[in-house]
Amino acid sequence: MIAANLSVSVDGYFAGPGAGPQQTLGQGGEVLHGWFAHDVADRDQLSAEDVLRPELERAGALVMGRDSYETAEAAWGPHPPFENPIFVLTHRPREDDVREGSTFTFVTDGFDAAIERARAAAGEKDVMLHGGTSIQQGLRAGILDELQLHVVPVLLTQGRWLWEDIGDLPIELEPVRTLEGVGVTHLKYRVRR
Repeated sequence: MIAANLSVSVDGYFAGPGAGPQQTLGQGGEVLHGWFAHDVADRDQLSAEDVLRPELERAGALVMGRDSYETAEAAWGPHPPFENPIFVLTHRPREDDVREGSTFTFVTDGFDAAIERARAAAGEKDVMLHGGTSIQQGLRAGILDELQLHVVPVLLTQGRWLWEDIGDLPIELEPVRTLEGVGVTHLKYRVRR
């Protein structure tokens, strides 16, 4: 299975304007990850770990874009949150980036090649798409099976929009699960074929 998770605003932005290594979520975009830090004293409320741990455990490999890698690499430091092989889509070749628990392999021969390599590395586990651009490519290619959106109650009105450049045909989503968290609603969909 190929799946993806992404925090978005109600109007579908996954980063504010000016996102980059100095401001990873762009101007005003830090609110999209605010739900990670909520202290959950009431165990009836879901924590970020409750929602994200199962997703990380099912992942056997990840595919991300070079922009996502460059934006997040400094924030992750020597130990990224993923302990899997990670395939980074790029037009600029470079040596593998080996960190504690993860190796970032740079793939220059396209999205399909990165997916093929990730599937081989994942074995029986899932391939996860990380970042808006790889999710857009997965939707456009018709290979994304499951999409979980962590919808934060804010309208960013500008920035990097998830629904940009996904093709002209309607993409039907079947609701699988809705969970309420602190400052976020987790919506999981199956992509209909």
